[in-house]
Amino acid sequence: MFLKNVWYVCAEPEEVTRTPLARTICGEPVVLWRAQDGAAVAFEDRCCHRRMPLHKGVIVGDRLRCHYHGLEFEPSGACVHVPGQTTVPPDAAVKTYPVAERYDWLWIWMGDPALADEAAIMPYPWKTSTEWGAKGTYFHVQCASQLIVDNLLDLTHLGFVHLSTIGNQAVAENADSRVFRDDDSVTVARWIVGHDAPPTYQKAGGFGPDQKVDRWQIIEYRPPGFVRLFTGAAPGAAEGQEFGWHDLGHATPEGGIGLRNLNAITPETETTCHYFWSQAQDVQPQSGEVTDALYDQVLTAFHQDWEVFEMQQGNWDDRPVIDINADAGPVSARQLMDRRLAEEGQATQVAAE
Repeated sequence: MFLKNVWYVCAEPEEVTRTPLARTICGEPVVLWRAQDGAAVAFEDRCCHRRMPLHKGVIVGDRLRCHYHGLEFEPSGACVHVPGQTTVPPDAAVKTYPVAERYDWLWIWMGDPALADEAAIMPYPWKTSTEWGAKGTYFHVQCASQLIVDNLLDLTHLGFVHLSTIGNQAVAENADSRVFRDDDSVTVARWIVGHDAPPTYQKAGGFGPDQKVDRWQIIEYRPPGFVRLFTGAAPGAAEGQEFGWHDLGHATPEGGIGLRNLNAITPETETTCHYFWSQAQDVQPQSGEVTDALYDQVLTAFHQDWEVFEMQQGNWDDRPVIDINADAGPVSARQLMDRRLAEEGQATQVAAE
């Protein structure tokens, strides 16, 4: 099951051109393309005539022409031309989806179009702010989207999967971790106080290999697949306390480095997903070299995660799994997602009665 009345990231803007792009979102085939004025358009990827996938067609002016019989559809989804006849059947149209461009991503609404309020798009201001240097990419991953959410909310794995980049043993053994919940989000806050910085942080922050820093990991999840992380390190960041702040919007402490890891995980099917992410840094916001270096480090780490996700999915079945203390965040996120699915299902049922 998928949440439908929510915005999903469906593409990077440069992916959507005057050549139709096929993409499956929440189990539904979609074709994305641009009109002559550059506006993005999203259709159901099947012709209303004989079900030919429309992404196999071509764009002519402001129309998408079906490859099979040449029916032409304007951005509203209405068929406006049928070769060989002067009239168009009154019901000749394809389903359309609301789309929006925000934070250098293309977003799509898979549910009731009347509810598609762009103000509800999850904010990722760091991705396009001049105060942060950001770079990201897209992965097509052979796993359920929830496995990636689990991974991001449980960073104890950094001490094992990512020892060469962003992890060390202190992340798993010496972190004080707490979970904060409300009706719309789950936040996991972790502090590793007075320990060595991992390799990536040493390079970016100029910390010595034996220099003690306070390291924070603030991870916020919002359904269905949005995870925003504020991580970093600084000498004395916890201000002499065992546990520092847990505010996602907190400023980077003086003398430290702050990193924003921005994740939008969009289901393709029950066992595959589209994974959009971006790494933002405030070390030297205007430095492309610093942004690229941090991106490359985190990209390496994410490829390590990618392998884990797909191996997990290959082993996933209906047998029960055990939970440990580190699963408090992932378990809370799954409970929140289940509640949102139940609420949307009830609302849909009431509307149909």
